[in-house]
Amino acid sequence: MTADHTEKLDRIREVAMTVSEPRNAGEIAAAAGVSRNTAEKYLRQLVAARTLATVEVGRETRYRPDPVTQYLDQVRDLVEEHSKAELTAELAAMCDEMDAWASEYGVDAPDALRASVGDGGRSAAARERRVRDAEDWAYYRERVRLVQQALDLYDSLSAAGTSSRSVP
Repeated sequence: MTADHTEKLDRIREVAMTVSEPRNAGEIAAAAGVSRNTAEKYLRQLVAARTLATVEVGRETRYRPDPVTQYLDQVRDLVEEHSKAELTAELAAMCDEMDAWASEYGVDAPDALRASVGDGGRSAAARERRVRDAEDWAYYRERVRLVQQALDLYDSLSAAGTSSRSVP
């Protein structure tokens, strides 16, 4: 692959990996500064490599980051960048924070906290704090899943006697 092709592929990958909603080849091509045909060629390669996934909307194909690949990459990054002890401490801290929100607000989930924003005569600051805490709680729930998967991966790598880094 020539430098020009590599540059085009990199621009297309960057655009396609940062979309908030699935985009068609023409939209990605325009944002990457390449022709639609060039974008379609490289988008097919990125789908084959499982970097991107397709979504059919009517007769149109749209592209978005592959969620499975993203999830697995995040778990792998956690294992490669943090020790098992660090991940365990992070997990405990997030669980403590979620328990504190449940106790403070008397709810068991971020959606229940969001639903309580309009209850009673709360001040704007109190409503804003509830919204912010609900968002953090939802983020922590997802992060807990990732960290738990990373810890499971540590255990699997230890059992298999392999790792990309020393498993403590």
